[in-house]
Amino acid sequence: MKNGLIKITALETLFPGIVSMLLMTGLLILLMITGYLFNANTDDHITAAAKESFALKNDLKGDDIQVHAHDGTVTLTGTVAEEPHLSLVAETIADLPGVRRVDNRLEVGTHSDISGPGPHKLTK
Repeated sequence: MKNGLIKITALETLFPGIVSMLLMTGLLILLMITGYLFNANTDDHITAAAKESFALKNDLKGDDIQVHAHDGTVTLTGTVAEEPHLSLVAETIADLPGVRRVDNRLEVGTHSDISGPGPHKLTK
């Protein structure tokens, strides 16, 4: 030490930079993992909310509708009894929290068997 000045070595200046880079990399990895888990959790909530929605449980309970969610996109497959049900299902699902897009692949079918209890399966 000369004249009260501290001599800084290359290692002393390099070390904080390396630590900062490692911390930033760790944070980025954590955010990516959290984002993936959040999307999976959101998709599960969308599917559950769709199945519990008033329209699907009451107005459309006789229709054969499958709901699949992935990254906020909901794909609807199956058959419905009447043409107006197509838009009712799509609008109901589109209004759920977390839904970004609805891919409506539903088709209008007819009741193949109207005898017997419970909801009837629909066929093309």
